Amino acid sequence: MKLLNGLAFLIVLAVAAGVWALYTLEPNLWLGTPWGAVHGAYLLLGAFALGLLVMGLYGLVAWVNAQTALRRLRRELQQLREELEALKRQHPEELPVIPDREAE
Repeated sequence: MKLLNGLAFLIVLAVAAGVWALYTLEPNLWLGTPWGAVHGAYLLLGAFALGLLVMGLYGLVAWVNAQTALRRLRRELQQLREELEALKRQHPEELPVIPDREAE
């Protein structure tokens, strides 16, 4: 997990450095958008932020699906335990006694 966190940090630093470099090295890179002229660096930064948001939504959906699956498995396990206890109560068996040992 530390490796993934470090990699994510490096990617964010690289994007920040790229946006800064684009803004300082190309000061006249204004692009027309429906909201008016916007510098290309801001568009790049916005696209990266939008990608992070979408990735976060996918992560959230995966987490919710995993929690649902775990809840279902726990419920099935509890039902199996209850069935096993019911069978144990229905069929009480004696403990086997080994002839050459004393009974406890």
